[in-house]
Amino acid sequence: MSTLFDPETFTVSYKPDAPKKKGGELLQVEVFWRKHCRFLEDHGYTLRPRYQPSWRPSWLDTSKNWIKCEDGVFSGDSLIDATRTDGTLVMIKAIHRTRSPDEIPVGKLLSSERLASPRNHCIPYLEIIDPPEGSDEAFLVLPLLVPTELAPFETIGEAVEFFRQIFESSCTSTILHTSKTINILELRSLTASIWA
Repeated sequence: MSTLFDPETFTVSYKPDAPKKKGGELLQVEVFWRKHCRFLEDHGYTLRPRYQPSWRPSWLDTSKNWIKCEDGVFSGDSLIDATRTDGTLVMIKAIHRTRSPDEIPVGKLLSSERLASPRNHCIPYLEIIDPPEGSDEAFLVLPLLVPTELAPFETIGEAVEFFRQIFESSCTSTILHTSKTINILELRSLTASIWA
């Protein structure tokens, strides 16, 4: 017999009188991605099963621990991984255009042909998806990046090249992006062996 399940109520509630959950529920920041899942699909990007409106947790009615299931892992708040229709893995970043009015124009400039150079190590914009009607949230499609902890350097040369590019960018650019994304690598540049 299967457990009754309602994806609309399978979210973490911070109200004191809310029923206790067992784990793996959608966080409030994840509900945003579930609400935009179909919109992004219409633009050629599929989110993981966890964010599909019809999602049913794979661990229900099993002895599996939710934290060990692929659909038990949550993404961050403004970034999420997705698959493009051609099978390419990408990241999608939600940008609130009113709160961050400069991010898209600056990123477009840094991704432009005008600034194309081997010394430009900025994350390129693959696509910009305008907000759905009635929303101020635009979406940036970026190459899938992973933390360097998931893909440690295998040679001294890789580490030297990594830091050379960081210093080259910070010394030659009048724009310096100071977020925590400095420790990320583009997935397609990594060998398949780390994912095997």
